[in-house]
Amino acid sequence: MHDARFAAFHATDPDDKQWHTDVANGLARDLEAIPASAHIAPALVRDIGTVASEIESASDARATQLLSLASQFDAFRASLNDPAAWVRRLGTAPHSVHVRTSAVWEAFATAEPVLSRSLGTVTCKRALFAAMDKRFGARRKLSGYEGWRGVALLDVGVPS
Repeated sequence: MHDARFAAFHATDPDDKQWHTDVANGLARDLEAIPASAHIAPALVRDIGTVASEIESASDARATQLLSLASQFDAFRASLNDPAAWVRRLGTAPHSVHVRTSAVWEAFATAEPVLSRSLGTVTCKRALFAAMDKRFGARRKLSGYEGWRGVALLDVGVPS
């Protein structure tokens, strides 16, 4: 955002100036939409920016390694590290609504990319589904269906 504002300030072409201003404003809106503490240490922001920049320019293998390393630090961990905490954020739906086991896992894995990679094992699925069973009752097995009734996967950290 700082770079875009700097470029807009120094642009000589009005169209170029407007484009950089629009980019900076878009990034500012995106930043405002992120639910985060208002008091983030500037050093932490710089560190995250450095890692993000390196990940963007890295090969796929290196980016995977960097994300794996980053996930070990609290600053990079999402609030979804605990499957039970993620389940608590789920909404209720009419009892006639069925949510499939696969849909819950897909939403969880989409919401937390690091977990979907590092914990995308049988063990992690069991932990998530046990939390779902505890809150919404044991999975029902009907013909062609395995999942929970009365669960809404609304606004649980899944990017739209």
